[in-house]
Amino acid sequence: MSPTITFGQSAAETIAGELGVTVTKDGYLLDENDEVIIPSGDDEPLTIEEFGGTGVGSRVFIKDNFNSVSEYVEEYRSEE
Repeated sequence: MSPTITFGQSAAETIAGELGVTVTKDGYLLDENDEVIIPSGDDEPLTIEEFGGTGVGSRVFIKDNFNSVSEYVEEYRSEE
C-alpha cells in the first residue's frame, strides 16, 4: 500500500517546492515549464491556497475541495 501524506496550509509552499513547482507573486502554481497548473476536475489555474496535493506517483494536482478529489478518484484511481 502506498503511503498517504497530508499537510496543512503552512507546508504547502514547501511541498510545492519539493515537487519542482514555483509560486507566482499572485499565488498561482507553475510547473517546471513555467506554465500554470490546472488541477484535476477544474478549468481554472491552481493557487497555493487551494493546493490540496498530488496523486501518488504522478504529476496530477488536486485542489483541496470535493470536486477535484472526486474527479481524481474517478479518472485515475477507479481502475486499481
